[in-house]
Amino acid sequence: MGISGSSVRYIAMPDRDGALKARIHQILRPGMGYRGAWAHLRQEFAPLNPKRVHRLWKELRLNVKPKTRKRRKGMPMPDSPNAPGEVWSLDFVHDTCLNGSRLKILAVIDEYTRECLALEAATSIKAPKVRQVLASLFKDRGEPKYLRSDNGPEFVADSLTVWLAISGTQSRFIKPGSPWQNGTIESFNGRLRAEFLNAELFYNLADAQLKLTLWRNFYNQERPHSSLGYVAPATYAKNFEQTRMKEKLYS
Repeated sequence: MGISGSSVRYIAMPDRDGALKARIHQILRPGMGYRGAWAHLRQEFAPLNPKRVHRLWKELRLNVKPKTRKRRKGMPMPDSPNAPGEVWSLDFVHDTCLNGSRLKILAVIDEYTRECLALEAATSIKAPKVRQVLASLFKDRGEPKYLRSDNGPEFVADSLTVWLAISGTQSRFIKPGSPWQNGTIESFNGRLRAEFLNAELFYNLADAQLKLTLWRNFYNQERPHSSLGYVAPATYAKNFEQTRMKEKLYS
């Protein structure tokens, strides 16, 4: 046809996923999976199929091989909540600071809304400190019906259990060696470790407490939670209260 081969070149089409890939890199944080990325971006790129995000996740080599864990079968968790404020769970997480200080972090969550009610860090936390943190929460949010924990000395101390009984809150201790009975906070501890503690460095105790407070606000207000339909815990709690008020209004 008399056309020079060097004058005809293939012109690549623009990448239709370029903007989505860029946003995935922007929101990426430790411990995040493709479903978490989809939950963050589904409104911005609506309609967005999770399968599309999964395909790009693998294409960008962001998928991490999951750890194989042995499934334990045991007793179901007692006193499963039906509303916010019924069951709170608490447990400890440990870490260290760059100055050598050891961190002991008390985590308290509402099992129904998955809200993190407290993340208190100190070099040592014993029963009086646990009571102090709970007293502040009781004043702001009211007393829960049950308080679930393991059998650690900080939780089974007479000074704490008697005070809880006077406050109208019943202690629910899980069976020794059965962490799955406190599965809600064990799951939270895993997210705290993967998404925050493994990604942050703490210079001292004050720095750790400040960063824990910021992450707790992010977790409650912004981070989508898969078990809540990919909404943040604070949003889920607000929607629950609005629904309950409407039911009371029309009942």
